[in-house]
Amino acid sequence: MIISHNLAATSTHRRIQENARNSSSHLQKLSSGQRIDSASDDAAGLAISEKMRAQIRGLDQANRNIQDGISLVQTAEGGLQEISAILQRQRELVVQGLNDTYTTNDRQMIESEIKELTNEINHISQGTSYNTINLLARDDYEILADRSSSSTNTSLTEPPTIPTIQKTVVYAPPGTPPEARHLISHSNTSSTTQTHTNTNVITPITSQDSRQGYNEYSVDTYTTTKTDTERSVYETLAPATDPQYSAPDYWHASGTNTTWFGPKTLGRVYGTMSENVEVDGMMQPVQYTSRSNAGTVPAWDHMWFPNSEVSIKRIRTILPDNSMQIEYIINNGNPTDTNLKLSNLINPPDNSVMTDANGLLIPNGVTSINSPSGNTYTMTGTEANASITFDNSLGSLSPTQLAIHNPAGGQPTINFDWDVNIPSQSSLTFAFKYGPFSLNLDVFERTNETEVSTRIETTTNVEIKDIDYITPKLTVQAGANQGQHMDIPLFNVQADELGITTMGLLPPSIQEQALSRVDKAISKISSIRGIYGAIQNRMEHALNNTSNATENLSNAESRIRDADMAKEMLEYTKSNILLQAAQAMLTQSNQSPQSVLQLLHQ
Repeated sequence: MIISHNLAATSTHRRIQENARNSSSHLQKLSSGQRIDSASDDAAGLAISEKMRAQIRGLDQANRNIQDGISLVQTAEGGLQEISAILQRQRELVVQGLNDTYTTNDRQMIESEIKELTNEINHISQGTSYNTINLLARDDYEILADRSSSSTNTSLTEPPTIPTIQKTVVYAPPGTPPEARHLISHSNTSSTTQTHTNTNVITPITSQDSRQGYNEYSVDTYTTTKTDTERSVYETLAPATDPQYSAPDYWHASGTNTTWFGPKTLGRVYGTMSENVEVDGMMQPVQYTSRSNAGTVPAWDHMWFPNSEVSIKRIRTILPDNSMQIEYIINNGNPTDTNLKLSNLINPPDNSVMTDANGLLIPNGVTSINSPSGNTYTMTGTEANASITFDNSLGSLSPTQLAIHNPAGGQPTINFDWDVNIPSQSSLTFAFKYGPFSLNLDVFERTNETEVSTRIETTTNVEIKDIDYITPKLTVQAGANQGQHMDIPLFNVQADELGITTMGLLPPSIQEQALSRVDKAISKISSIRGIYGAIQNRMEHALNNTSNATENLSNAESRIRDADMAKEMLEYTKSNILLQAAQAMLTQSNQSPQSVLQLLHQ
């Protein structure tokens, strides 16, 4: 037994200190909620956790940076959207002003609005800013390359003159002289047209030093076409030798019983004839069952009558003496005899004077002649002459009655009828000769020859803008680390840069260029809006990514640094119990030297 050293108490005391430290450590973790409160808890874990904390806080700030960048892009795009709306209105005004229903005063009012809208484009571009940073009126571009050019080409075209010849037949009074080829009209006209086309494309490029830039390529083509036209018309009047211009011909009115007589190009001049048919006392409409083809010699028509078996074949034959024989072959297919009355009315040539076969004038009034067979009557008119002959020698039956109406100072007419009974199942033939015909006019052929010579001068101006440039940029720190950034380009969309400063409808502006200029400006604004739209979409994806990264890193950092409260409570309880047990054992170990005193007292 010793008293100098109480080894049991020393050991117990050491255990008490150890348990006290463990209990204090667990109590600290439980109170802070963190597994690592100091580097001594987990040096490696602390280092990893601190780096994660730097990333998380950097990502949080990057998230706010990206949102600021999106706000900036939205601000710029909002200004561009309003400029685009202004350009659309200007285009509408240009289209309105190009309509010639508007006067110069009207166009002045339209141009006034166009100018005010152009001023507002400048105002919007200069006033659109974010945190005092101008976004749409930047002039601090860095030009990398300028391949722009301008050219003017003029071409001259003179197509060969191809004369146009048109011939017509002219019936002139007797003794009309011919006319040699002579100029009847001459004119010079000049017209100028202008057309304008344009293209405008903005394309991203990368410079040799790996910087992001843009290529702006636009082509403006202005074409002016001046057309000078010289037109000369010559005329010739020469006698016509073609006999068709005096030979008789006829035309019928389709579906009716009227016939016109005359040369091919001068119808009715030899007169007209109308036919009416009565069958058994009833007027019958003429209906055709068949007809010969045009130009058939002789020409024929088949006529029939409703509710009757009576038919007529009419034959018209042009005779060598320039007259026409008209023959009717009537067939009666009825079971009984049929009465047929064929009434003809001749209107002779205009202003005719009629004479009989003896050359005597037919007196004014009405002259009726029964059985006119063998008689010829002559009609002498102002423009044409004709005659009519009734003769049984034609192998046909002569009309039963002839009436000549010769009013004083009027146009004579000739009526003649066949009024006969036709036995059942038999036929009869009626005929007469109309003509010969002759013209009291000289026939000429007029030739019109038109010569058109054209001189076309075309001037084409081509302006090409081909520039590589780097725009001023705003850099958005879009990540927690160096190099994780995004650039927002800034453009110049003032009126001068859009090419619409001088756009208008009145001088000195060129009206024809107005539409192409505003189209080009719209195209450029649309391209820039497309760039900003792509950047905003990229930023929104970057924003989603930083949020995801922050969430995932926070989870990872939590697993390293945060305390497991249930486990720490278990360890704290254990340490606390051990501390109390050690304190009890220390009491016991302090009582061991007491036994030595008992020995000394004895």
